Amino acid sequence: MLEAKGSKYFRGHYPWIFISLLLLALVFFLYNQYSSYKRMVNEMQEERDTLIAKVESMKGSTLLHSRDIMRLKKQGLSNPLDDLVDDLMRHKELIPFKGILGGTMSFYSKKHIHVLTSRWVLAAFEDGHIGGQMILEYTVSLGGKINWKVISAYLN
Repeated sequence: MLEAKGSKYFRGHYPWIFISLLLLALVFFLYNQYSSYKRMVNEMQEERDTLIAKVESMKGSTLLHSRDIMRLKKQGLSNPLDDLVDDLMRHKELIPFKGILGGTMSFYSKKHIHVLTSRWVLAAFEDGHIGGQMILEYTVSLGGKINWKVISAYLN
């Protein structure tokens, strides 16, 4: 009698038990999906942070060939890219525009100075209010003296 009564009880609740198990399986499935996506997002964030760090560590960019770098070293530059960028940053008088609102035009960021070739440099300048770009020609004489000539400049 107890068996009959118990089985009758469960028969009436089979749909609810089935739905509960189905919902429980769905919750586990969604949790696993969430965990998987969360891992992927964390990996992507780590990769993004690594790439950002690499970009921020770049002082500038160059298209110089290794033989050009060797020639510049023979002319007296110990680290040609850094030496060129550092020297240009000291020559704000090359910028053909005056600052506004009390600002002083200068090359403020090494990341925005790009040694393009063994002859030309592209550089960004600003005064904190306005800025621009310029192309400069450079020559290096023996002893490492760098000479600059403005080819073109414009304000953004």
